[in-house]
Amino acid sequence: MAFTYKEEKLGNWQNVSELIDFKIVKLPPQSLLGTGHADVLLIYKKKPGELDKDQKRLIIYGPEDEVYQRAINKISEKKNPAKADILIDKFTKTWNDTDYTKTSSSPSSLLKRKLLNLNLNTKEFAKQTGVAAPSLYHHVSGGREISRETAIEYAEKLNCDPVDLMFDKISIPVWSKVNLLKTTMLEEAYVPGRLFSYAAENNLEKVVVPRDIYREDIKAIKIDARGSMYDNKIAFYYRAAERDTECLNQLCIVGVDELTGPAEFTDHTDERYYFGLYEEIRGESNLINPDPYINIESKFILKNFTPKFIAPVVSILNPNAVVDKTKLKHNIPDAALVRKEERLKAEVDRLNAQLRLEKEHKKVTQELLAKQERLEKELNQTIENIEKEQIKKISLFSKEQSALDKIYAPFRIIKGKK
Repeated sequence: MAFTYKEEKLGNWQNVSELIDFKIVKLPPQSLLGTGHADVLLIYKKKPGELDKDQKRLIIYGPEDEVYQRAINKISEKKNPAKADILIDKFTKTWNDTDYTKTSSSPSSLLKRKLLNLNLNTKEFAKQTGVAAPSLYHHVSGGREISRETAIEYAEKLNCDPVDLMFDKISIPVWSKVNLLKTTMLEEAYVPGRLFSYAAENNLEKVVVPRDIYREDIKAIKIDARGSMYDNKIAFYYRAAERDTECLNQLCIVGVDELTGPAEFTDHTDERYYFGLYEEIRGESNLINPDPYINIESKFILKNFTPKFIAPVVSILNPNAVVDKTKLKHNIPDAALVRKEERLKAEVDRLNAQLRLEKEHKKVTQELLAKQERLEKELNQTIENIEKEQIKKISLFSKEQSALDKIYAPFRIIKGKK
């Protein structure tokens, strides 16, 4: 497996010194499918009389899962295993508690980041799109405010959502997973439909929340069930403390108090969480496995249970299939051309039907044939124009490639600072 993280040594590495502390910065994904990035600064014990600039330090930066694993490996190299375990525990807790750092919320920074992401500078972008170079420079540098109208204009050229030039994307952790087809064995058996936390894996995934459903209390889970139609899908819902009134026959997250052992040995309960289709029949609450291919004997996840809370799923999507729509816009032709294509196709269909009818009565006129030829020629020209428009848009963004180092460089920890 090829790793893409990078390392940078600071201070005097001729000294043999003990790793004693760390700092962590996390940066959010830049798209629905994107991977978060992280910077970790490993700090070594300072020698007596050593200047601050000479203190031994190591920066690790890149995709967050790679950075995490590399940092753990470096901490594990401590000579004292007990001290290594203590520092690993501290690092893991800090890592899981560290939220993404907001890179910037200013429209000028967002526009600059978008151009960098497309590997374009202001001069190239202005030349290729006809945007006034002086205005673009002032907007990118922050010297002039980007209005709503200006954001819409740039978004049209960049084939993105204007909102992406005004506000940062919002990411949240996927706090739990669920398997709908088989039992997941962890510290205990998690039956199909029961949510299990995977924080112990130290690999909490993040997902970009669609803006139209975002609220402060939104949460996300992932269906991890190979072979299920829901495999790899993300389910969003709002945190609930009681039963939602509009939850019947909907996909829901439910909380249930369950005994932690056989009733004859304990009366202690834990709140457990399940994902499924909620129904009420004759006063009984049931949670049904939503996968259509589940065996009939495994249809019910919970039968006749008492929910502590019920939270309807507000959106479910597959991040491997549903790409951030702003990334797809370069494939979308001009709306006017699409409408024209539709109109011409309808006219051609009507004319062909008329010609078939008149052929039956042997009344085909040269006028109708000429009209058919003219419409088909215009239709073909419109289709060709649509294809040219798409090629033009794609060629503008053919330079798009991984420029994450450029994007994230200003936010790296340098010399122990954020």
